[in-house]
Amino acid sequence: MYCFLNGRYVDVRDARISALDRGFLFGEGLFETWRTYRGRPFAIEEHLRRMNRSARALGIPFDPGEPWHGRTQRLSRMNRMTGRSGAVRLTISRGAGPVTLIPGRVRRPTRLMLFRPLEPHLGRARHDGVAVHLHPFGAGVHPELRRIKTVNYLPAVIARTEARKQGCFESLYRLDDGTILEGTTSNIFVVRRGRLFTSPLAAGVLPGVTRGLVLRIAEKITEVRETRLRESDLLQADEAFLTSSTIEVLPVVRVDRRPLGGGRPGELTRELQKRYRQLVARRLDLPVERLGDWGAMQRGRHQFYRVLPDGQDLLE
Repeated sequence: MYCFLNGRYVDVRDARISALDRGFLFGEGLFETWRTYRGRPFAIEEHLRRMNRSARALGIPFDPGEPWHGRTQRLSRMNRMTGRSGAVRLTISRGAGPVTLIPGRVRRPTRLMLFRPLEPHLGRARHDGVAVHLHPFGAGVHPELRRIKTVNYLPAVIARTEARKQGCFESLYRLDDGTILEGTTSNIFVVRRGRLFTSPLAAGVLPGVTRGLVLRIAEKITEVRETRLRESDLLQADEAFLTSSTIEVLPVVRVDRRPLGGGRPGELTRELQKRYRQLVARRLDLPVERLGDWGAMQRGRHQFYRVLPDGQDLLE
């Protein structure tokens, strides 16, 4: 496995960072993860813009105009991932500095790109749906910090580990007042009587790139509301789904041990899965069936893919 580290492509076994790196010592770092389809990065510009905003907030130098697109494609070739889907994680930190809480001047930020395959059986999960676990989150993290995707992911590690112990795919953060924020690496949507609901950014959720794309797609076909979600909203939903760059639109059919929406994906979820995939295919100039997971999706009861007329953009 090869990675990109500070301007060089190296074997991950040979990659080294300073013992004084403030990302390691104090969590002064950011990351973004974008999906690749046959080696082609999707929505990379949106991810780089978000990282640039976060880097400015923390005072870490970052240039979104560097050839990140080309680096993604080169890493894909080096890791023999051009024929399958994967994910690229770009991590930047403040770099080496004093071992004090005051960072001082940034001399050389650390920049690391890693390539990884997707979780196995993801196509089947998108067809059948998954279970989520409600994880207590206390009063949560300050909303301003939650809008910045930092490397401080210990709460997510704990919550996702607990989800797997409970036989669930993902954990959703539940505040003391019963508010449902988001998942450890995903945003949550619920459907009631044909209308789509999701938590607003003001509630302290991360402005997910896929969340934003799905909202724009959904506004074309149904009523969309951004409002604080309660536990009861989720448990009484007709449908629910998660979104992120790697999982796309993933149906939720169970909350811990309680079935949701009859225990199977709903019609609006299916329609959004279809339209999101068509958007990806059109942007990357690839046939839908070459995006991956095609066989697993086609084998089920819902054969829901339909090609849009040439030239039609889902977000126009």
